Amino acid sequence: MDFNDYFHIEVNTSLTGKELIFKELFQKYPDRNLCLPHNLDKVKDILEEAQKNSLDSFTEQFFHAHLIENSFFQNNSDTELYQHCRYLPAIWHSHSFFEIVCVVEGFCTNYIKNQQLYMKKGDICIIAPEISHAISAFSDECFIYNILLRSSTFEKAFFGTLEENDILSDFFARSLYHSPSHPYLYFQTGYDTEVFNYIGYAYHEFSRNRQYKNRMLNSIINAFFIILLRNHGNNVIVPELGNTEKSENLVFILRYIQEHFNTISLTELSKFFNYSERQIQRIIKDSTGLSFTENILRLKMKKAEKLLKNPDITISIIAEETGYSDSGTFRQAFKKYYGMTPQQYRNR
Repeated sequence: MDFNDYFHIEVNTSLTGKELIFKELFQKYPDRNLCLPHNLDKVKDILEEAQKNSLDSFTEQFFHAHLIENSFFQNNSDTELYQHCRYLPAIWHSHSFFEIVCVVEGFCTNYIKNQQLYMKKGDICIIAPEISHAISAFSDECFIYNILLRSSTFEKAFFGTLEENDILSDFFARSLYHSPSHPYLYFQTGYDTEVFNYIGYAYHEFSRNRQYKNRMLNSIINAFFIILLRNHGNNVIVPELGNTEKSENLVFILRYIQEHFNTISLTELSKFFNYSERQIQRIIKDSTGLSFTENILRLKMKKAEKLLKNPDITISIIAEETGYSDSGTFRQAFKKYYGMTPQQYRNR
């Protein structure tokens, strides 16, 4: 079997028994507007009626507005994958883990706090823990995979991919953990088959009980994030910015700082991206929480910290590698940042 065939095998847009029941209830109670977000107590009677009419096993997850890791993930697994139930009432809910919504066919509306994301085929949305959201998927043609990851697993896989890009990693972390209004990351892949093949491969592995299943799933998820960030990291949509063009500019600015922090000045950066110095200062501060100067210093110190772990590299070479004109200036900056000299840090 060809690797690229894994995903296409799993796509079956026929409605399941539960989905047919929910569709009937949606049509039975048009005045209830079940496609719009509701608190659980407002639609609990619909869930109970669906449970009563269903011949299949009826998941208890539908009756909980908040899910926690320890009670949700099975057999100490790190990953859960399932097809979203179409025509399920759009219920406000949250959970203590990450959710990745992947639209395979059709479209849906993803309500996150007070914003609506109209997701189409190929779109992927990463939702941070403890965030109230609701998914409205009321179409036979809609097909969505939800990937649920423990927070520790997500951080290791997603941020591990960005370990050599400190400033972009900080930016994504800030968006997911510290955004006051819309803590999510939104990728419009245009149905990138390379990305979606990994989703299909993960589902194929998840649906079987094989040896080393959890480790294999973690490896697939690692690869999924690598491909997603490699192919679409530059055009991720940032909630606060509101449009793709501004998001692209921001990610390029942050990548450019990461790659040229040894030599770049604020004046050069603003000219390169055609912003005023005041504008680009505000953009950097809003997206990372640090000023341009603070970001540059942090990147230099992080690089120095890594180089100091190699005893064969002299302090003067490390000073040069981090953009300092002499080792004395570097020692002074390092001591102010870490509270000890470079040599003391190395000895420790």
